[in-house]
Amino acid sequence: MQYKEEDSVHFVHIGRDWHIYRADMEKLWADMDSDQEALQAFAEDERLPYWAELWPSSFGLASWLLRCKSEIAGRKCMDLGCGLGFTALCGVFLGAEVLACDYEEKALELAAFNARANNIPLCSYDVFTAETFAAGPCLCSLHMDWRSPCVEAGSFTQIWAADIAYERKFMPQILKFLDYALAADGIFWIAEPSRAVYACFLEEVRNFPFTIEKVHMQTTPKINEYILSARVNIWEIKRK
Repeated sequence: MQYKEEDSVHFVHIGRDWHIYRADMEKLWADMDSDQEALQAFAEDERLPYWAELWPSSFGLASWLLRCKSEIAGRKCMDLGCGLGFTALCGVFLGAEVLACDYEEKALELAAFNARANNIPLCSYDVFTAETFAAGPCLCSLHMDWRSPCVEAGSFTQIWAADIAYERKFMPQILKFLDYALAADGIFWIAEPSRAVYACFLEEVRNFPFTIEKVHMQTTPKINEYILSARVNIWEIKRK
């Protein structure tokens, strides 16, 4: 894919300048009409190119990661549904080894491009394994559908995500993945922009061996005409 400067945004957040490239979402939507693979993915799974934008929840989550720097620095962390990679890059900037996961390969390509554009170190190997994921603060990526996890069970003490629980059908799938991937003392942070549908996620948590607590709320900045201000909540999920 070609990434255009006019689709990128510059801003300051968590103490440094960022230059994040976005995909051309309008073109992606338009191309779906002639892309048989994309049409089939939508028909089977309602897959839409939401990964192509930088959403307000990412800013709230990044602020929370800054507050939790001592908890993630030097740790192996996962960014679930990383999209453009912004919160994964923030994690690396704050000292974590971050595995950025997404089921869209184009998202992972753009996340790596954004890492290079922001001088965030990338892992020097091509295939993720528990043994190779130990290179100090760096970004590693993994093409993964959370319904079919390809990481070791109970292997992450910190997992985070921004705005991935926007459809009710995703909610039990996300929680099932967390039950699989989180360590016994693991923590999951999820950011969401005060959508009414999120009440369903709070209800769904009761069907799993987790507790949930709101730990942060922030009104995020307006970056441009596309990335608007929002009231973002951060929820923390732990095992009972």
